[in-house]
Amino acid sequence: MRSLYLIPILLLLRLEAIAQSNHLEDSLNRQLAHAVTISEKVYWLNKMADYYSGLNTPLAEQYENRSIELADSSRDRILMIRTMLYTADRAYSFTGLQQSILKGLEYSGKALEMARANNFDDYTAWSYCYLARGSRFSGKVDKAINYCNMAISMVASMPANDSLKVGVYEETGYTYLFKNENLLAFRHFLQAMNIAEQSMPEQYSLLKASYEAMGNFYFLIGDNEKAKDYVFKVLAVERKYNKPYDLVESYNFMGRIYTAAKQYEEGKKYYERSLSLIDSLKMADIFKVNAYINIVNLFVFSNQYEKSLEYFRTHQELNKFLTNSGLGYIIDQGYASLYTLVGKTDSAAFYFRKAAPAIEANAPLRSKYWFYSSYGAFYKSRQDHDQAIEWFMKAKAVAEQMSDLGNQQKIMSNLDTLYQNKGDFKTAYTYNSLYHRYTDSLEKLSKEKDLLQLEIANEQQRKERELRLQEEKDRRWRNIQYMGITIAIAGVFILLVMAGLFSVSKTTIRVLGFFAFIFFFEFIILLADNQIHHWTHGEPWKVLLIKIGLIAGLLPLHHWMEEKLIHYLTSHRMLKVPARHLIGRWFKKKEKQMPAGNL
Repeated sequence: MRSLYLIPILLLLRLEAIAQSNHLEDSLNRQLAHAVTISEKVYWLNKMADYYSGLNTPLAEQYENRSIELADSSRDRILMIRTMLYTADRAYSFTGLQQSILKGLEYSGKALEMARANNFDDYTAWSYCYLARGSRFSGKVDKAINYCNMAISMVASMPANDSLKVGVYEETGYTYLFKNENLLAFRHFLQAMNIAEQSMPEQYSLLKASYEAMGNFYFLIGDNEKAKDYVFKVLAVERKYNKPYDLVESYNFMGRIYTAAKQYEEGKKYYERSLSLIDSLKMADIFKVNAYINIVNLFVFSNQYEKSLEYFRTHQELNKFLTNSGLGYIIDQGYASLYTLVGKTDSAAFYFRKAAPAIEANAPLRSKYWFYSSYGAFYKSRQDHDQAIEWFMKAKAVAEQMSDLGNQQKIMSNLDTLYQNKGDFKTAYTYNSLYHRYTDSLEKLSKEKDLLQLEIANEQQRKERELRLQEEKDRRWRNIQYMGITIAIAGVFILLVMAGLFSVSKTTIRVLGFFAFIFFFEFIILLADNQIHHWTHGEPWKVLLIKIGLIAGLLPLHHWMEEKLIHYLTSHRMLKVPARHLIGRWFKKKEKQMPAGNL
């Protein structure tokens, strides 16, 4: 049943973005009606398709088709590519349907073909990312890695494009994570986060995505405390940029981490906080689906099976959303497993039989594995060894296709037991040997995981050292610049004062004085600027008020000092005597003061 915990209803993330700027369906319709250019119309058609995805699939497809047709009629290659990628992204939101993944791959491939034909390197790299995602969802990890490598090779030689680079490194990280290459995944996630944090100007979407990726990484390798650290960073960024709709899913993510850490009460509080926020923002009930699924899983993990079944049965929003999305088999799948857990085998059998055809026809590999193994466990509990073996064999084929050692080990253990119960000890021994082989491999991976934790810590410390060294280097370079500016300003003032010793025109002195004081006071403002931003945390209205006060004080002082000094220099008696006479008089005065014996 744990697989239900990982059902990716990613559509909700997209819908939050719509709700943020357009709270109601009629608002979207008004925006579409007021759109003038083709690109605006395509944009709002895609937003309408997003809105109806999962609510009214036929209507969503109508808007999607209109956006594709309109983009194609424009003959604007960039608009056409972007529409293809947008369509692929929407399709990938329904990874519970194999045909949706295939649709995403189809449009990603079309986008790649057009981008390459028109030498759009940035969109070519984006297309590789989308193809990698689809390949990953299809279980073709090596193919996904290949696409990621091609994208990375492209962005390495391209001008700075922080959004693209972060997207490429994150997709590569997720792909390596899917392949259990955790250290490589970590390095790519860390690279994405470094780019996001150093992006100028700072971009909310990049920071949020990179922190989420790091949180997901630590969550999936079982380091729940580090995962919490990064999700708290996500929450801080969302609050800083006032993104209440994004908080909904972040609360859900935090709840999943606490649930995995067996801190069930804390996990439930975060799910309830998500539901409460949805109500306060007056969002549609569809946004509650993820929280409902998470609460169902929380009851399962805490062995409260009756509560889990009751909650699943009474919250019909789940049923409505999944059925409208073409994912109705997940409902049957859930009922089958929950009825098995509470011991109602007849009801469980009914839902297993009901779900099987849709699973075979539409489900991706991971969903098939979960269903096959659950169905096998069901028959095992009923002592129907032949049927149990049949379904576990199906699960074995899928686990091998996904190269999932943990699941293969579980299947071998079940097959070993089933053949022993049948009295086929020879076959049972074969599966027992395979079970121990996978166990040894997993123990080796467990040791590697401990080493991985050390390597990750060392990698992070190395990055932190590099950042500290870079910061120190930047600080020294800034200090050198400040020193150079100080020397230059002092030189200008010395030059200004020396002008009073020579026959220099008043206009020259005034011009030199004007620039000298401009340099001096601008330097003061430059020194104050960093401190002002530190005090105000960059809030514009506070910065504005402090700078108005600062300039209000400095400007009169600037004019007064400039006027007094220039007046002194231009009216002093030194200007009326040639410099050479002044120097000659000085030496004569010195001679008169010397004693006669020294002459």
